Amino acid sequence: MKKVLFFVAILFVSCNSSKREEVPEKKEDLVMYNPSELTILMEKIYTDNEKLKQEIIEGKITSSFSDDFLKIHSAVMTDKFERDETFKILADNFVISQQSIYTSTQETVKKNYNTTINLCVACHQNTCTGPIPRIQKLLIK
Repeated sequence: MKKVLFFVAILFVSCNSSKREEVPEKKEDLVMYNPSELTILMEKIYTDNEKLKQEIIEGKITSSFSDDFLKIHSAVMTDKFERDETFKILADNFVISQQSIYTSTQETVKKNYNTTINLCVACHQNTCTGPIPRIQKLLIK
């Protein structure tokens, strides 16, 4: 009987000792994400090219080159990135390639469009790789 009482006492003590006073967790202040000008521009480029892809597939381009795309050279970047020479070259080629889509023949429009999208991928391989799978979805098979 003493052994049973001793076992129950130990069990009781161990159960009570496992209860710890909970210390309130310090909550971090939530910080609202503010996309950079370049991030916002790239979202516009993406949505415009998504629409353009559908127009090319349907065989009738009704949209036109957006002069907003020219802001790629001046839009403020996210703090951790900077415009290096590679970015400048790829941005120049992107603008030229994007403009060429709207003057392409029916035979070359798909190729010119895919070249433009591949320039986006090439630039992102150099800096911000995260959106590459999303960008690749813009390619016309």
